[in-house]
Amino acid sequence: MVFFTDAEFEAAFGAHAAGAIRMLGRHAAGICRDCGGECCRRIRCEFFSGRFPACPIFDYRPAKCRLYFCERILENEALSQEERAVLDQPAVEVSEALRRGWGLGLFIEPPVKIGDRSWLTPLGIEGEVTAAVAALESGSTSADAAAARLRRIVRRCRGSGPAS
Repeated sequence: MVFFTDAEFEAAFGAHAAGAIRMLGRHAAGICRDCGGECCRRIRCEFFSGRFPACPIFDYRPAKCRLYFCERILENEALSQEERAVLDQPAVEVSEALRRGWGLGLFIEPPVKIGDRSWLTPLGIEGEVTAAVAALESGSTSADAAAARLRRIVRRCRGSGPAS
C-alpha cells in the first residue's frame, strides 16, 4: 500500500500514531497556511504545485507525508506538555509497525526519486501525474480540475496493480 486513507494508516500504525498525527495536523493548519508548501518542496513531491491551495491528494497521502512534520510544527510553543508527552507513544507504535514488516521501505518509498527514477514509475502513473501537474503549471487547467484528475489517478492506482 502506497496511498493511505486515514483508516488504513491507523490500522497499519496504530491508534496512538494516528491520533498524534491528527493532533500535529491541527497545530500545522495555521503554520502550513503561510508556508506555501515548503515541506512538499523539500521531499520533492511530484504531486506538488504552488498553484494548489493544499495537497491535492491529502485524503490518500503516503505514510511518509503523514509522518513528516517540519521543525516549525514540532517546535511550536503552542504544543502543550501533555501533547508533547503523547508524541512518545506513537514513536513506539511506528517502530512496532516497522518491525512487523514495513522495514526501511517506508523511509525510502514515496515521495522520493532514487537516481533518476521516480517512485511513481513502478506504479505506472508517473506520466499521468506529471501531465496533470504540468497542465496546471501551464495554466491550461484549473487547480480544482488538476486536483480532481490526480485523485482519480490515485484511486485507480489503489484499486489495481502494485499500489493495492
